[in-house]
Formats: sequence, C-alpha cells, structure tokens
Amino acid sequence: MATLDSLAVSGVPVQHRGELPRVSEQLRGLNGLQDLGELHQVTDLVAPVTGLLPAVES
Repeated sequence: MATLDSLAVSGVPVQHRGELPRVSEQLRGLNGLQDLGELHQVTDLVAPVTGLLPAVES
C-alpha cells in the first residue's frame, strides 16, 4: 500500500501532497461500501415484515 501511495503523489509538488487523499484511505472507504451492501441485503429481507415497503396500489 505504501508503494501505491507514493506512486500516486509522485507527480504532485511536495507542498500539495498533503491535500490529496491517499490511495490506501480510498480503498479502506470501499470496504465500507461492502458493509452497506450487506446491510441492504438484511433490510430487504425484513422490510416486508416491518412494513417499510410502500403499499402497492393496483
């Protein structure tokens, strides 16, 4: 990860490197998206039982 972080900022002037998010930080953020997907699977299962789905009008 450190190698990716250093490559990502290699063309950026030193004084501006701290302004950019690190690649490793961005990848950790993607792990949070996976957690949200798992949460969505659970809420899809319980939504009909708890009445969270809007009523379907025919």
